[in-house]
Amino acid sequence: MDIQAYLQSHSVILLFLIIVIGFLFGRIRILSFSLETSGILFAAMVFGNYGYTLPGEFQTLGLILFIYAIGLQAGPSVFNISGKQGFRLNFLVFILISVSALLTLLFSKLWHVDMTMAIGLFTGALTSTPGLAAAQEATGSPLTSTGYGLAYSFGVIGVILFIKLMPFIFKVRIKDEEEQIAREESRRQKPVRRKEVVITNQALEGKSLNDLQFFRTTGTVISRILQKGKVLIPGPDTRLHVGDIVRIIGEESQLKAVIPFLGKESERPMPDVSNFESRKFILTRREIVGKTIAELNLRQRYNANITRVRRGGLEFTAEPNLKLQWGDRVRVAGEAEQMEQIRRLFGDEMRKIEYGDVFAIIMGILVGILIGLIPFSVGKLISFNLGITGGVLFAGLILSNRGKLGPVIWQVPVPIITFMRDIGLTFFLAVVGTKAGYQVVQVVQTQGPKLILMGALITVIPMVLVALAARTKYRMFLLDLMGLISGGMTSSPGLAAATSMSDSQRPIIMYATVYPFAMILMIIWAKILALF
Repeated sequence: MDIQAYLQSHSVILLFLIIVIGFLFGRIRILSFSLETSGILFAAMVFGNYGYTLPGEFQTLGLILFIYAIGLQAGPSVFNISGKQGFRLNFLVFILISVSALLTLLFSKLWHVDMTMAIGLFTGALTSTPGLAAAQEATGSPLTSTGYGLAYSFGVIGVILFIKLMPFIFKVRIKDEEEQIAREESRRQKPVRRKEVVITNQALEGKSLNDLQFFRTTGTVISRILQKGKVLIPGPDTRLHVGDIVRIIGEESQLKAVIPFLGKESERPMPDVSNFESRKFILTRREIVGKTIAELNLRQRYNANITRVRRGGLEFTAEPNLKLQWGDRVRVAGEAEQMEQIRRLFGDEMRKIEYGDVFAIIMGILVGILIGLIPFSVGKLISFNLGITGGVLFAGLILSNRGKLGPVIWQVPVPIITFMRDIGLTFFLAVVGTKAGYQVVQVVQTQGPKLILMGALITVIPMVLVALAARTKYRMFLLDLMGLISGGMTSSPGLAAATSMSDSQRPIIMYATVYPFAMILMIIWAKILALF
C-alpha cells in the first residue's frame, strides 16, 4: 500500500500524525531552548515539502476555536487597561506596522521590485490574511498572492524564533519576571481586612447608616453590630449608638481613616452567636448574573449581607453597585436558618462552572463570523471587513466582558477555554505548516533569494526596533512585549510560542488588546501602498 496516497486520502489520520510528531519534536530541548507547541508547525512544513496537504477547513476550524478562546480569556480583563496604557500599546503597534510599510516602499524602489509583488511581501511578512485580501482587491494582480506566499513562511517562522530568543537577547529569565510581576500585583492589590470598633463618637448617636451614607463616605462595610448584648445584621435603617461594637470590613487604609471617626478599636471581640453564620457561595444562577448587590436586597429578604466578593483570584469589599458575574465567590453573613435559601438564590453548583454551555460557545462563534462579514468603509478609498479572525475575536472579547445577554451566559470556564485554545492551535499550525513547507522550496527555486530576503527584513527589522524601544523607553515586561509583538504582527503562532513559555495570561491580554488595531492598520497600509 502506498503510504502517501493512503494518508492523503485520510486527512484526519494525517492531521493527527503531524500533530503527534510535532509535539514530540517540540519537546526536544537544546540549551534550555525548545519549540514546544510551535514544533507542530515545523513538523508540518517537512510533510508539506514532501507533497502532503491538509484541507483548509481544518485551518479555519482551528483558527476559529483558537481566536474565540483568546477573546473569551482576555475579555474580562482587556477593557480594564487604562487609556494611557492603551494609547502607548497602540502607538508601538503603529510604529511596528508603519515601519514595515515604509521598508516595503523603500526596498521596492531600491531593488526594483514590482509594487504589486511588494505589497504581497508586506502582507505575508506580517502574516495578515485580511491585509492580503485588501491588497489583492487594490492591485488585482496575481503577483500580490505570489508575494504573500514568498514572505509568509518566514513571517511565521521569524516571529516564533524572535519571541523564543527574546529571553536570551534581553538576558531575562521568564521565571524571574513572573515573580517580579506577582510581587508588583501583590503590592497593587489591597487586601480586605476586618476590625471590631467600639463607637464613642457622640455625634453618631441615633444616626442610621442611611443617614450617614456610610459606604459612600467611608468605602467600608459594617457586617455585624453588637448592640445591647445582641449581634445584629445591619441594614440601611440600622441606627448606631454610643457603646455599640461594630465589625467593619475594608482596605487597610480605609479602616485607618474610619476608626477615629467611629471611636476606637475594641478590646472586646465580637462574640460568636449560635444562630449566626458567614458562608461562601458560588454564583451559578443565570437569573441574578449582572444584577448589583443592592438589587438583590439580601438585608430585607433574608436579614443577611454580602460582605466580600472574590473574582479572578482577587477579593474585594462588596459595594452596593457592584455587578455580579458568573462564577463569583460571595461571602454572606446572616442568620444560620436563612443560609439554605440564600444558597438556592445564588445557585452554588460547582459543576456548572466546570462545564461550559455548548450552545453559548457555538452561538458566540457564529455571531463572530457574522460580524466578520459586515463590510466597513472609510470614505471611497478604504473598504474592508474584519474577516473571520477579527469578527470572532471581537465577539469573544465583547461577549465575555458582557457576561450575560438575555438568558445566555457567555463566560466559559477556564479549563474549557484552555482546551479550545490548544486544540484549535494544533489544527491551525498543522495546516499552515503543510502549506508553508510546500511553498518554501517551490518559491526559492522559481523566484530567487532576493524577494525572500526582502520579506525577511520587513519581518525582522520592525520587531527589533519596537522591542528595543519598548524595553528601553517604557520598561515593558518581556511577557507583555511578546503579546504586543504577536498581536502587532497578527501572528497566532507567535502568540502560541509566547504562551508555551509561561502560564501567565499577560501575552494573551496584550495580543487581544492590539490585534484589532493592527489588523485594521494593515488593511489601510495595503491600500496606501497600492497607490504607488
